[in-house]
Amino acid sequence: MRKRLLNVMLAALLSGGVAACDEESSILDPDASPQGIELGLMVDEDLVDAVIADAEAALDATLGPVSGAAFEGQLPGFFAGVPDQELVQAARTKLQEECRPLFRQAREAWRHGDAEEAARYAYQGRYCVAEALVMVFGEEAYDHLWQRLEQVKVWLEERVDQEASELLNRINELMAEAEGIKNDSDLEDALTQATERLVLALQIGHRERVHQRHREMASHARLSVFMGHSALQLAAQIVAEGAEPTEEQVRVLRHAQHLVAHAAEALDVGRYPLAFGLGREAVNVALVAVMLEPGIEQARVEAMVQLAQMAVAAAEEATTGMDPQSFAVRLLEQATNLQQRGNAIAFTQPRAAIYVLWHASIVAYGVIGLVSG
Repeated sequence: MRKRLLNVMLAALLSGGVAACDEESSILDPDASPQGIELGLMVDEDLVDAVIADAEAALDATLGPVSGAAFEGQLPGFFAGVPDQELVQAARTKLQEECRPLFRQAREAWRHGDAEEAARYAYQGRYCVAEALVMVFGEEAYDHLWQRLEQVKVWLEERVDQEASELLNRINELMAEAEGIKNDSDLEDALTQATERLVLALQIGHRERVHQRHREMASHARLSVFMGHSALQLAAQIVAEGAEPTEEQVRVLRHAQHLVAHAAEALDVGRYPLAFGLGREAVNVALVAVMLEPGIEQARVEAMVQLAQMAVAAAEEATTGMDPQSFAVRLLEQATNLQQRGNAIAFTQPRAAIYVLWHASIVAYGVIGLVSG
């Protein structure tokens, strides 16, 4: 089944007539075919490094928080059940010694115009990452990726152009494939194969970042890292004020914390697209911890409505008197639009409303950070 899935994927990619690309070509050429764009995503250096860094952050979260950093609020600093450190280390070694070289081979094949070989190695790289995650987290790895993709879809749904619609369709296709594979009782590695589909979907969800011109990428990256940090602090505060935090919540918060640290490091060395992507994922991972908070969904919605209202109001106050065309004011408009959309579906689509209102709150905090800093 795994080989058949790979062959089907290769046929779909190659049917689009993927052309060879040289080092100076744009991997994500907006004029390329959808198949070519997807193959480009599979070998894009920043997106590949983001996949590896994300997986490492999840694994490191089982061992402890970022050195020298602390959560806001009183959270337990250790697990009741000691994690299997040998298993975690084996998974980390797998990421570096097996998965990363596969992605490197995919990129080399792509550079030399061998689209079929590039797609094959890229698939093997993602499967390798999925194996590393599943060997430590089991089904939890799949479930958390699924929740994060639901949030990615919220971001994309705010875009109205045709390409965003195509991205959403492809992400939905991959999520449907993942569910079908996961529920196939005849597959021994069904969970790993299904998780690989979600890893690819998460990569595709970051296609929108290429629309930011390079000279704008630094400011977008800084904002993304700040928003990731804000989301982490807010999520930690919500979890700390609720019931006794579970080990899973603490681990997820640590995952977000490690993502923010990786994003900040990428920002410091000028890898702006990587910093942007990791910061965005920290926002998504932080909400997973909030969603694990016990309680009925409607209560979560009501809390998110209040949170977004306070955040947007504070951002409005912070931007009083500013140029309507300034970046901060335009960002506030996005937060306000998200808030209005979330409020509109609060009672009909509570889970979607939570995702939308969470992002409205974080964007609003981003505005405040821009103005104050």
